[in-house]
Amino acid sequence: MPTPLGKPPAQDSLWLSPKVWEQIVASGTDTFLAAYGPGIRGERWGNSLRWIHSAPLPTPPPAPPSALSWEPTQIISQEDSSSTSTFLRGDQYQTEGTELGLRYEIDLSPRIAPGLFPDQRENRRHLASLRPTRLLNLFAHTCAFGVLAASVGAETLNIDSSARSLARGKNNYARNQLSGSSHRFWTEDVRKVLPRLARRGETFDAIILDPPTFSHGGRGRAFRIHRELEPLLLACLPLLAPQGSLLLSINQAETTPADLLPLVREILQREAVPSRILPGLRPEDTPEERMPSSLWVVRQD
Repeated sequence: MPTPLGKPPAQDSLWLSPKVWEQIVASGTDTFLAAYGPGIRGERWGNSLRWIHSAPLPTPPPAPPSALSWEPTQIISQEDSSSTSTFLRGDQYQTEGTELGLRYEIDLSPRIAPGLFPDQRENRRHLASLRPTRLLNLFAHTCAFGVLAASVGAETLNIDSSARSLARGKNNYARNQLSGSSHRFWTEDVRKVLPRLARRGETFDAIILDPPTFSHGGRGRAFRIHRELEPLLLACLPLLAPQGSLLLSINQAETTPADLLPLVREILQREAVPSRILPGLRPEDTPEERMPSSLWVVRQD
């Protein structure tokens, strides 16, 4: 696809290798970054292929190589900053995708989050391996971490300031036959909820703390990650049960894993919280430069 001179690189340099592609599909997953190159990426969402590019394309984007044995039923082309898309095949923005055998509602409309972040797939796989009994899913968005935890038997509490996102999350639970009273969905400001949960004595053996970089935060003060990260982590620590695991994920270019680790280590030492810090996990289809900075805090007391 286009370089600064408008000339596309070789097709094979864009696409995942057949081996990695097969491994991802074998895991029950059809939502992942299928192709990636300078100024362009190709996203697989179920049977749909969406091309996102930073500049107009001089030629149509390439079809998947025959070695991948995949023919999308729908192809969408969209500039990063555009409010419109072009259908090269098909005509539907709404579709369904799977990850690790679970089903998710996907919306490919311009300027709408699709509903799943594939770069967190391996962190979700790790969460499943923990077999949590109670999950606190903060900034839950469409509740992918909640769905995963519920699928292995956990009670879940999903919190987000967006009622629309949580409605999509409830739909994801329903798609996987996971609805029930053991799963809660709260449309609230996370910053206000955490002290209330602590006063009630609630604890969780798994916590997902994956805040946005910026948000208006409903009626409250605007949320900015550089200001909110430490208070959020401090508010989560009393809620993390002994031997519990907390995933901290920061999707901000200015915060690298090298920055995040010493910050978290200093907070834990200052608060005298015995813990291990493990690196977050990156899927093979996600380039390092597109991966959020993430780590797991495992409480040791």
